Amino acid sequence: MQKKRWSDLSLTQKCAIVTGGTIQVGLLALGLWDLAHRRADEVRGDRRLWAGLMFIDWFGPIAYFAYGRKDSPLRGLWSCREEESEAAEESDDTEENQGFAGPVVV
Repeated sequence: MQKKRWSDLSLTQKCAIVTGGTIQVGLLALGLWDLAHRRADEVRGDRRLWAGLMFIDWFGPIAYFAYGRKDSPLRGLWSCREEESEAAEESDDTEENQGFAGPVVV
């Protein structure tokens, strides 16, 4: 099988490759900029390790944003859901223990 050349690709394929590459380079640049402007105590682990990992295609920058930053938006979503479910369970328990039947409409 012969390798495809750029001229052999359709316009849709060329646009997909350029778009994917632009997003990948943008994530890398944004991740490195963010890492450079954060204090060491705001990053999980060694900053040099994260800088090296960010050069691994899509995985590096996404892993940094998901797990490398202490204030990661993904961690915030997970912790909020856990706190809400724990709070709901606690409120259910206290309502049952107190015999609360809900609001009374007169």
